Amino acid sequence: MVKINDKESESLSEYLILTGWIKIKPEEVSLKANLGNIELQYPYMTARMQCIVGEEMAIAAGRNGILTMIPRSLSDEDKRKIINANNKVRLKKGDIEFQENPEFATPESSLGEVVKQVERTGHSVVPILDRKSKLYGVYIHDPEHPLLVPLTSKITEVMHKLSLKPENENEIIYLTTQASEEEIRKALELQKRKFVPIVDSQGVLQKIAFLQKFNTNYIGMAISTRQGWEEEIEKYASLVDTLCIDSSNACFEDAIKILRYAKQKFPDKPFGIGNIIQARDFEIFAEAGADYIIGGMGVGSICKTGSERGNGRGQFTVARELAEARDKYFKEKGKYVYFVLDGGIKNVKDMIVALTFADFIMLGNYFNKFHEAVAQKFDANKQLTSNEALMKYVESWGEGHPRARLVAMYGLNFRKILAGNNQTQEKVSERYGHITLAGATTEGVVGLVPYRGRLKPCVERDARYIRTTISNSGAIDLKSFKEIAILEKASEQTQKDMLPHDLEVTEE
Repeated sequence: MVKINDKESESLSEYLILTGWIKIKPEEVSLKANLGNIELQYPYMTARMQCIVGEEMAIAAGRNGILTMIPRSLSDEDKRKIINANNKVRLKKGDIEFQENPEFATPESSLGEVVKQVERTGHSVVPILDRKSKLYGVYIHDPEHPLLVPLTSKITEVMHKLSLKPENENEIIYLTTQASEEEIRKALELQKRKFVPIVDSQGVLQKIAFLQKFNTNYIGMAISTRQGWEEEIEKYASLVDTLCIDSSNACFEDAIKILRYAKQKFPDKPFGIGNIIQARDFEIFAEAGADYIIGGMGVGSICKTGSERGNGRGQFTVARELAEARDKYFKEKGKYVYFVLDGGIKNVKDMIVALTFADFIMLGNYFNKFHEAVAQKFDANKQLTSNEALMKYVESWGEGHPRARLVAMYGLNFRKILAGNNQTQEKVSERYGHITLAGATTEGVVGLVPYRGRLKPCVERDARYIRTTISNSGAIDLKSFKEIAILEKASEQTQKDMLPHDLEVTEE
């Protein structure tokens, strides 16, 4: 007789976080997270999706303290390109980074114009240059403490002035091109703000030196669970910081075999298993040696495992059950196995609710919307465009769609290759049997997501909301947030009431 579970699948969006006694200011809340020996500034992983992860995404996400996960289904050539590009820009804490062509403003610019520029690019240190690139001063954007002056104010009225020997915090030290690296480092370490403009003898800006605050560009890779996984592990384990398997349902014996093989060959390399949705399976994989376990099925924005196959579970229910399994395993066995929640995260509020349970959240739709996503961009008329100002949509597709097989066969540049062969995407799919995924079900769709802009400013903006919620809950970091957060289920009407209502919104 079929068994009927007494639990109800619930969504992250159905819950709210109650407030507590505030202990620290929002800007002081830490979002740092560790995955074994990997230290990150945000508890985020990019989803293992072809439409997201390319060279540009790896560089941007990595430089901002986010773990990039390379999809298993990319070609070896694409994987190598991503790894090589990522390695070229890796920085260690304490490294000096030189920015030679920074975004700048002119003395005639208004504060409002410069703030818009910062919101678009994410670069909060803006040199003020005249027509001949002579450095006038530096504007430093601090969204936590906005200036209480009109946005029409000239930028020269609010910028920081330059000095070889600063006497107060409003002055910025600068150096000339004759300065040695030792002098640059000393200047960086002496002042509160970890950057130093460097000019030539005429005062023309040459570059800006920054002191790196954390290790950057950690990268991981998903590996196949089918034939050839041993070769993949041997080939890539030494080139990335972590490996994981990528399956909509990891509950099969070969997953245990792959996990044990990887841990035997590379014991110090964090290895993850995913995806699962039940506590019993968390314990099985934890006992087999997994370092982190990825949960979620059927709730991804491009996923059809739930809607078509009927497999899956509400993501709040997955989060609660697997977090309980993690804590129980740690209490009984003394080993902490990290829990990653993957899918069903629609907005920042969902991210916050997810972090009451998960150590990390794996984000697909979120990163797909950024300029750095590898997928094509479209304008308001859904026409292909490379003009950033016109971008309104980004293409998206699931790893379970036939499109993913084309990318695996021909690479991320598959359209150009097929066009050169005078073959359409559909004809190639039919010819090679990819419509049916070699006999399997089609588990993903192709679509468009709204374009948000560049990764850095969006991530930083969203992080301010997350820090504020954590602060208001009475927590000081992610660890304490999991320990003291109080969740309450919201009725359908309450969820509607939480949205702006009874007015016409004229400005966000």
